[in-house]
Amino acid sequence: MSAIRPLALITLLVGALFVLKALTFADGASVFFESRAEAREAAQNEPAQPADQPAAEDEHGEQHDEAAGAETPETAPSGPSRPMPSEISEYSSASRDQLLTALAERRRTLDARETELDTREGLIEVAEQRVQSRIARMEELQVELQTLLGQLDEERQSEVDDLVATYANLEPDAAAIILRQMDQTDPDTVLLVARELQTSNARKFAAIVGELADMDPVFAASMTSRLRARSMPPETVAQLEAELEAVQN
Repeated sequence: MSAIRPLALITLLVGALFVLKALTFADGASVFFESRAEAREAAQNEPAQPADQPAAEDEHGEQHDEAAGAETPETAPSGPSRPMPSEISEYSSASRDQLLTALAERRRTLDARETELDTREGLIEVAEQRVQSRIARMEELQVELQTLLGQLDEERQSEVDDLVATYANLEPDAAAIILRQMDQTDPDTVLLVARELQTSNARKFAAIVGELADMDPVFAASMTSRLRARSMPPETVAQLEAELEAVQN
């Protein structure tokens, strides 16, 4: 009975030691997992540290990374800073908008100019039509006038022929008296009759001029001079206009 007691005591002590170690291990594991959970939660709540932030200094005031202050080839400035893609996109968008605005304004200007040109072209066409219409009307009037003048010339020539026939049948002295009196009121008709007589009946005309020379030598000389001037071509424009006016009258 005494031998069993020490064995039971040893067994009890070993069991107690085992239980104590188990409790110690469980406590340590609990602390370890709690610290891991706290560290993970702190890492999630802590803001991200910038990539270019200098390395933390140690307790002696020195940086752990001696080359942290030196610029690497990738970070060293190599010239003017390049624009970011967003800036390039914004600049391209603004330039495109300005270009589209300028093109739209140019298009409006060209449309307005085209409209103005179309309006002017329409006005010119209307004016040309009016001018052509007036020209056609003037040509019609010219034809009518020429027709009337032709009729007047025929009528006047018929009257002159009648006068010439009348003076040809008169005695030279009687014809001379009538021509002298007519010269005071219608000298152009006198010259016309005298010229027709001179052309168609030269002998009768010579007899009448002889009678005029006996009655009024000055008138006879004047009529002869005017007949000679009428037979000669005009030397000046004024003479031509005067002859044309005399013929028309």
